[in-house]
Amino acid sequence: MSAIKVIKKIKSGELTDKWFYSKPNFILRQLHVYVKGDALEIIPIWIFILITGIFSWKFMLLEIGVFLTLRGLGEMIYWLLQQFGEKKYRPSTSQKKLGNDAVYILYQLSGFRNAFIGIVLTLFVLIYLF
Repeated sequence: MSAIKVIKKIKSGELTDKWFYSKPNFILRQLHVYVKGDALEIIPIWIFILITGIFSWKFMLLEIGVFLTLRGLGEMIYWLLQQFGEKKYRPSTSQKKLGNDAVYILYQLSGFRNAFIGIVLTLFVLIYLF
């Protein structure tokens, strides 16, 4: 679905859960968009970060660090809650032989990893670049 069609569907209130929870393409996943619906909020944040980078690359790096920290912590908390709740949802993964708990732990730890990288990047910018 093209960006223009998505914008029209947003304005008309016609987005569906099927679209919202579908898997985004590779490029969006690199921007920490895990389901297409995430893009509705995450893409404007990345646009803001890139515009900031025009004026200050140091501040842009700081923003990226904060983004990664918050996104990682949010994902970590989400998957912790999934792990201890009902086991209905299973994200798509190449690990077909793992049970839901193991998949939830892997996703939770990837959130932790992203939060760690974000905090380290933020501290690096604050200590060495300002």
